[in-house]
Amino acid sequence: MPDRNPVTEPEKVQFIWFGEELSDNARLGLAALSQRFPNSQKELVVMPRRSPGETGRLRVEELMQGYGAEAEQHGVEVVDIRDRTGQLAAAVGPKYNKQTLDDIFSMEMGNRGAIAAKDLATFALRGTETGLSVDLSHHRMTETEWDAVQNSPRFSPEVVAPFDYSTAELKVVDLSHGADANMRHVLNASFMPMTQQHDDAGIEPQMMPHLDVFAMYTRAGTKGQEVAKAAASQHIGYLAQISQNEVGKDNVSFRPGDDNKRFRPDSINLADDNLLGAKYNTQDPSRVDIIGRMAVSALADGIHLVYGRPVTPPGQTQQDMPVLQVDQQTWRDVTMQAYQVGQVRVLPQLSLGKDNQNSWRTDPTNDPGQVTDLAMDRNVTLVQASNFGVREAAALGMEGLNRPAHLPYEVHQSTSADHSPRRTPSPPTEVDVNQLRQQVAAMTMPRTPSPEGQGLTDAAVAPPPGQAPVRRAASMG
Repeated sequence: MPDRNPVTEPEKVQFIWFGEELSDNARLGLAALSQRFPNSQKELVVMPRRSPGETGRLRVEELMQGYGAEAEQHGVEVVDIRDRTGQLAAAVGPKYNKQTLDDIFSMEMGNRGAIAAKDLATFALRGTETGLSVDLSHHRMTETEWDAVQNSPRFSPEVVAPFDYSTAELKVVDLSHGADANMRHVLNASFMPMTQQHDDAGIEPQMMPHLDVFAMYTRAGTKGQEVAKAAASQHIGYLAQISQNEVGKDNVSFRPGDDNKRFRPDSINLADDNLLGAKYNTQDPSRVDIIGRMAVSALADGIHLVYGRPVTPPGQTQQDMPVLQVDQQTWRDVTMQAYQVGQVRVLPQLSLGKDNQNSWRTDPTNDPGQVTDLAMDRNVTLVQASNFGVREAAALGMEGLNRPAHLPYEVHQSTSADHSPRRTPSPPTEVDVNQLRQQVAAMTMPRTPSPEGQGLTDAAVAPPPGQAPVRRAASMG
């Protein structure tokens, strides 16, 4: 094998695939990316979904064998990220640890949250190693795509020039061509872009590029790696803050005896005002928005924490509280411009395109009654608190119960013979739905999670009423 050129080839390339079997598109991506980076160390980083029991264990073994057979053809090593959480914990310590990552990954993968697990894993990987992380929906940039980029009114040779891997600290995706296209009150405990507390204090949100995490490069020992660490801590911090808020509303409870490094929800009431419930409800319309905002906000906060400088906001005096801002030259240094060509996000600096398919690795359920796969890798029972099926409720004309996004569930340990998830049968008598909702809401949490990452502010905030959603521009495909 020829020697790697340290200027044009990254030290390591990690292809990320979380979920089930490789799709045909993913196999093509694995081949194309391996050809694109022939002299870099290459890893296929996977996290197969785990179902309970012996059947689940055998399925994981089958998936790992399949990954290995595909990767071996291209000289790629397969890595199950669950085997590396001890190493990745260095990105989030000492506030969080290996057990925190294990818990979150289990919860995400058990609830069809592979994209959320991928976002956190990317930050942790980039906070502990030198290299480039991409997912398998990437392909080599085609001549047609390159022609379209060159014909773009935003094209410039400087913006598309390949960067030097031997000197670059950080490279993340900018979906807005360097223009300020997103708003955020940075370094707060919420993933929301703006907060009522900041507005009440007269602090304007900052405008910044629209970032994404479907490709990210960091180099060890630089500020870029510190950005990834801060983003990982913020990402977990948002999850902790959401949990803390919902515990205060009696919407969520955690396992007795767990400390603030564990994330093992014991019950989640899928009420209208429960953000944690919405995040883990596969049919809630705000779920994708929450996952996307968490990743983009964590990345933006990490960049501001590491590269930001305190400045006096426009129109205020030096006696006013300064805010962290990132100058335009720094934004140009740390971002890669993405060009939209049809259904592809083209990254000329990497000579790659990313298929924007708006889909994920696992088939969505066609059963409207299956509102969640809560904690599939634990032996749990999902108890529908109303004990009415969705179809039955709709047939009875019961308003509220005909919307599967808001059916409350309570989680119990399974006692089934094969340790498989099961649902309790509907009771033979009529149920007082309001009473059952109150019983679920009365569950308490024995701990208080800590919302912030190391060095971040400790303001606990909530989303402003009526705030229009800011959707993530590119999802994993």
